[in-house]
Amino acid sequence: MVAAAVQDVREVLAGYPGLADLVVRTHEQEPLGQVLVAYVVPAGAGLNLAELHKYARRELPAALVPAAFVVVEAIPADGAGLPAPDLRGLARYRAPETPRQEVLCAIFADVLARPRCGVDDNFFALGGESIDAMLIAGRASPVIGQEISIDDLFDAPTVAELDQLLDN
Repeated sequence: MVAAAVQDVREVLAGYPGLADLVVRTHEQEPLGQVLVAYVVPAGAGLNLAELHKYARRELPAALVPAAFVVVEAIPADGAGLPAPDLRGLARYRAPETPRQEVLCAIFADVLARPRCGVDDNFFALGGESIDAMLIAGRASPVIGQEISIDDLFDAPTVAELDQLLDN
């Protein structure tokens, strides 16, 4: 990822209220390849990561939304010593291709408290549980105009698989 993209992401995230400092780094993670990670220092005790995730998804192109946000107490001057991000459950990012996939990806990310969700990210690998499946089904069904059950999510745990299931 080019340095200009990292700087652009940093500039956009710096506009979020409640951050005292931040740095955006690239991180090499197999099988993902190179991903963006945002290390953030809250300005106070009330940083809401879910809202920061929503802000990033709203303000940045999907490919530039950091794969992880890591809260730290301070950003070291040389950047050394920053903790490794939690990237468990993420597949190589593949952006949604249809409006229904966009809606499902946004709902998955929101419910599972992830900065973004690609069409191949697995519900279970991202930490999804039965209650999360109920929330996703309840939120997605009225928006896409088709009934989604918890069993549908268990049978088709990625947005790509769920989208194909809904087509059938």
